[in-house]
Amino acid sequence: MTDNKNKNSLPEPSISIEASDRAGASIDVSIKPKKLKKQQRKKALNFISLANIVAISAIFAGGFVYVTLLPHETKADDENRYLTKFPEFSAKSYASGEFTEGVADYFDDTVHDRAHIKEFISDYIMQLKGRKYGADGEEAELFGSGFEKKAAVITTAPVTTAASVSTSVTTAVPEATTAPAEEAPADGELTNNILIVNKRGVTLYSGAWGAEQEYASYVSLYKEKLPDVNVYSMVLPTSSSFYLPEKYQNLAYSEKEDFDRLDAALHNVIPIDAYSILDAHKDEAIYSRTDHHWQPLGAYYAAQQFALTAGVPYPELSEYETVTLPGYVGTLYMYTQSATLMNNPEDFVYYKPKTPVTVTQYNTRFENPVAANLLLDPSYMANSGYYMVFGADERIVHVNTECKNGRTLVIFKDSYGNALLPMLTGSFENIYLCDIRYFDLNAVDFINRVGATDLLFAMCSFSAVGGNRNCIYNNLTK
Repeated sequence: MTDNKNKNSLPEPSISIEASDRAGASIDVSIKPKKLKKQQRKKALNFISLANIVAISAIFAGGFVYVTLLPHETKADDENRYLTKFPEFSAKSYASGEFTEGVADYFDDTVHDRAHIKEFISDYIMQLKGRKYGADGEEAELFGSGFEKKAAVITTAPVTTAASVSTSVTTAVPEATTAPAEEAPADGELTNNILIVNKRGVTLYSGAWGAEQEYASYVSLYKEKLPDVNVYSMVLPTSSSFYLPEKYQNLAYSEKEDFDRLDAALHNVIPIDAYSILDAHKDEAIYSRTDHHWQPLGAYYAAQQFALTAGVPYPELSEYETVTLPGYVGTLYMYTQSATLMNNPEDFVYYKPKTPVTVTQYNTRFENPVAANLLLDPSYMANSGYYMVFGADERIVHVNTECKNGRTLVIFKDSYGNALLPMLTGSFENIYLCDIRYFDLNAVDFINRVGATDLLFAMCSFSAVGGNRNCIYNNLTK
């Protein structure tokens, strides 16, 4: 038994150490294999930990140098905007946290070579974002939270009187409904509910929910206060009405149904049916694929319908100079960062009147007149900013034309209405273009002051039934 036990046991390894005080003597120290492996593993872990610290430190140091020391950009051409500026320091802003927040925003917004970083994110990371729909050949992406499509609200048209809107905007329109109306999205925000399909971005219309009645009452009040002025309402559809494939119709509400209810609620105001004429030309490039605006060709057809209703002359498209700007990628790319839109730019085509006009630009209080051009020169603009040939919104523009018919038109509009101005220079002797969102005068006083014979409200559905509709009423109270 003992012999078998000794036979199976192995000798432990030993290290021989010569003693300094006894020649030829040695000391045998036994080291167990488990202890040796533990020491080796500890050394390996220490090395890995050190390597991790060095690597992470190098990444942070490199990132710090990249973010803080490399040149900071000041303008984003693909977004058509100037980037965040470094905030000014003050004890008050520092104590409130505003300064430090501004510093963070500055470094976040002005990182070096941001365009290429965004392009990388668009090509490789944003592909993972958005909800995928459809099968091969008709795939689509939905950007935003989406919304549940509900039964339409049935409303009765209100009787508009001055008393009904004089006390409060929210109580201006008495409504009878079979279901409680929901508030439309404020200011027609486009950060949600954008569908990318067939290489086109489509803003999904989320319904009026009774807001069309308020819009109608506010516009009708202008006619009540201006009985001698022709007042028109032209609410413009978005691309959602014409380019949403059948299989995705459940993602958006019907603009046409809301327009019909809105027009029926107008009182002594002349409705302009832009929807039908745009629908007839939907196979043409009347809306941008990469921008939430329409193309100038769409504005031409809508203005044609307005001119026909107003009884004024309207030139043929051949009487304009056509300018084509390639490589346009508009606001929908900015909102979604979609690689599909970035990789499929479009032509931006606009039309310049051949007849001379005189243009004067004012601030939003109708002060400080400055000679200006009808259209801006796009040669200095980034491709993404081509829509800015129509200028900015925060101004009042007066155009005097060679159409001497004694008609003076005031246009109250949102950004959609900018593209109408060049199209109407052959139809009215004087045109005043005013943005409802940036107008610092009493609207009725202004209309009387310029001697307007005609007043046109021209805006897209998002403004008419969104928060911008309140600007129409507010401009009466200034």
